[in-house]
Amino acid sequence: MHPCFFRSPWEYVAALGGAGGKGNRFFLANDNRAPVTCTPGQPGQERVLHLELKTVAHAGMVGFPNAGKSSLLRAISNARPAVAAYPFTTLNPHVGIVHYEGHQQVAVADIPGIIPGAHQNRGLGFAFLRHIERCRCLLFLVDLSLPEPWTQVEDLKYELEKYEAGLSQRPHVVVANKIDLPQARASLPLLQERLGQDVIALSAVTGENLEPLLLRLKVLHDADAEAELRQGRRPLRW
Repeated sequence: MHPCFFRSPWEYVAALGGAGGKGNRFFLANDNRAPVTCTPGQPGQERVLHLELKTVAHAGMVGFPNAGKSSLLRAISNARPAVAAYPFTTLNPHVGIVHYEGHQQVAVADIPGIIPGAHQNRGLGFAFLRHIERCRCLLFLVDLSLPEPWTQVEDLKYELEKYEAGLSQRPHVVVANKIDLPQARASLPLLQERLGQDVIALSAVTGENLEPLLLRLKVLHDADAEAELRQGRRPLRW
């Protein structure tokens, strides 16, 4: 058998141990009641493996720096990524668990903000894009207070597609954050019109309109679980 094989869907044998040697009891006989003889075992296999995590969360928040991803993760889960009243960006992803009735849980990741040119590895682009690749569905987070917020979605999808074709087409929803700011509400109808799709507008700071996002997250999770079952795979659980 090949030295690397799967024994079950959740167990992987990377290297086999060597055959054991014969101990004292093997040489026990009527004329040798206290044997002191033994034989050495054979050395086991040695391998160097490079492992990469392929799934980090059910849903990943995708957005430019300071879109409010960390604040939103704090608002919908018990995760406590750092937030501040001045511009800065997360350097490592944080994962929070959203709880529903019936003990159902959905893992949501706060992906560090990518910048234009991320697909060319600008601003740790490859590292951050790999985190996005490890999520089953995406939340495109838009700062609704900025001019022409629809360009954020277009630019984000462009970076994802340049990195991996089809990545931006994963099940997703557009989330317009900072609806609590006066200039943001006026931009919402234009954003929906330009994108031609439903947009969930909310405020991670005040908690306004979080419920529709939580409901949409559950729909995305359940659809993914059903797809996994149809393909004979066990749904992702936390």
